[in-house]
Amino acid sequence: MRNQEDLQRPVIPDLIASCWTAAGNADARGGKTPSPVDIRRRIEWAGATGWKGFGLLHADLVQAKGTIGLQTLKMLFDDNGIEHIELEYLLDWWTTGPARVASDQVRHDLFEAAGPLQARHIKIGPGIKGVPVEPEIMKKSWGELCLSAEQAGVSLALESAPYSYLPTVTSIVDLVTEVGNDSGGILLDIWHVARSGMDYETMVHEVPPEILFGVELNDAQNEIVGTLFEDTINCREYCGEGSLGVTAFIHAIDEIGFSGPWGVEIISNAHRALPVKEGLARALSTTTRCFELASST
Repeated sequence: MRNQEDLQRPVIPDLIASCWTAAGNADARGGKTPSPVDIRRRIEWAGATGWKGFGLLHADLVQAKGTIGLQTLKMLFDDNGIEHIELEYLLDWWTTGPARVASDQVRHDLFEAAGPLQARHIKIGPGIKGVPVEPEIMKKSWGELCLSAEQAGVSLALESAPYSYLPTVTSIVDLVTEVGNDSGGILLDIWHVARSGMDYETMVHEVPPEILFGVELNDAQNEIVGTLFEDTINCREYCGEGSLGVTAFIHAIDEIGFSGPWGVEIISNAHRALPVKEGLARALSTTTRCFELASST
């Protein structure tokens, strides 16, 4: 049974449908094209199926801003009971040249929208490892990014990914704590934690609660299909239907002391093949079941 400290979190916390969970049959390889499904319908279906949060990809944000505008977008969230907004996904914030120019435009768009949409945070990615990057360059770039976020009044949630420049929980904790800007924190995704080889008890002891800005749940089988990147965008499972130990991860996050809304990020061929509303309902019900199981063990 949960102890008294665990009771700080409701049995079922508010849940955020990540951008991919609500995207329908969208291309997850590069994240540069918007969902083929109208944003109005996706927000309505998220609210109707019980979600309290919604993730918005940069490409969707730009499209919505250019068609209905940010004010109407915020009204849609409010009208459908969506209280928690997260924006994503900023990459190449450490690089130079054309890639950095493109990254800076994405940053501008995300920062500009965060205020009007009252976004909880902006998700920051660690890239796909290619040409080596010196740790000091990453540290300097993260510090500059956090400073710009502080000036803009937004929060940044940095993810690790086992195929990236920041492959482990330890790498993002070290970077965020070394820079020490309160505008920058981390986001823990169960898939990235498990695939990096870190056990959840070790994670508990490595993560200071004050820098944990976000959490994402999903599941996966033990076998990696294709490359790690192919596995993460094509083969994730609904919570409790894989082998990652979702209830154990929930217990570990509770032990760290996280009290915010929890994200659910389902990225898979099977999920993309479902009608959006059906996929949202399944993602919510399976995640809810995992929280119910966690509360009784």
